[in-house]
Amino acid sequence: MEIKFTPISNVGEFGLIEKFSSTALRFSNPNVIQTIGDDAAILKTTADKLTVVTTDILIQGVHFDMSYTSMRHLGRKAAVANLSDIAAMSALPTAAFVSLGIHSNLSVEMIEEFYDALADELGKYQCVIAGGDTSASPVGFVVSITIVGEVEPDRRVLRSGAKGGDVVCVTGDLGRSHAGLKILQREKNRYVEAGQPADFSPNFDGYDDALQKHLLPEARVTLSRNLSEKIRLHSMIDVSDGLVSDMMHICKASGVAAELDEEFIPIDPITRKIGDEFKEDPLRYALYGGEDYELVFTISEEDFSKLYSLEGNVRAIGRVKAGDPKVSIKRADGKVEVYNDFPSYQHFKRQSRL
Repeated sequence: MEIKFTPISNVGEFGLIEKFSSTALRFSNPNVIQTIGDDAAILKTTADKLTVVTTDILIQGVHFDMSYTSMRHLGRKAAVANLSDIAAMSALPTAAFVSLGIHSNLSVEMIEEFYDALADELGKYQCVIAGGDTSASPVGFVVSITIVGEVEPDRRVLRSGAKGGDVVCVTGDLGRSHAGLKILQREKNRYVEAGQPADFSPNFDGYDDALQKHLLPEARVTLSRNLSEKIRLHSMIDVSDGLVSDMMHICKASGVAAELDEEFIPIDPITRKIGDEFKEDPLRYALYGGEDYELVFTISEEDFSKLYSLEGNVRAIGRVKAGDPKVSIKRADGKVEVYNDFPSYQHFKRQSRL
């Protein structure tokens, strides 16, 4: 009997998740009202509140590089990665469960620094570390965090509610995190090429905004709640994989297409400066870079004017159209780029980051 062996790289991260989903959907429970396929799961617990649950894993050498990521930065960013999923549902976090795989080259003091930063970031939203687990790890530092939150039934937002005619909006600016990563990687390469001298001095002058965005991002929990209080959000997702891939998640979940305009996609001047230095198009950082942890959402045109009464940097970048799921980018020169799949980095696939 031949044993079938399909490399995971053949299907990629999102293809593998689809296979998980089909298996999970063999069973159901009336109290589980949103399962795999969104930023978080939703459980029906009380009449006036729904429970929201998300989990994320970070692995040294895959998600972070400890040669330029301190334990303090890592603790805060690990919290933000999970809090951002809670924000994408317009929920509030309440409790976190933290499991760590700890390598022998880490000290007690390093783990304490990580935990202090993690607790401080969660504490901004009264989210308490309520449990977890620890284990030895032979492959480096591994962080797995689950956050439980809650949301009112009439304020929950999914990926699947986008409608033809909706306005596509985004918070903040995009691509700056990837621009910061480019600088960190460049300086690491300089350090290695120089023979790792003890007196090496990285060139970070003038790049603070980009480095801050990558190492110490912010979750848009408060802004998300303000939005859902004033406006009916049809769909929403956080920008963790890049604008095109995350917009594609909305399109696939909602069964619609999206048309975005390059001229309206917010890109910070420092992102453009870094793109120029690397002789790369900064729009690519925004479209594919990821880890900005901003929010992309869709609303009716009638509600668009209400955005001006809210605090926060929010702008319209395109429209939702009826049609097969795809994302179109209208470039400044009039050309249109069309995406029918996820162009950003996926684990397991044979591809490289920008």
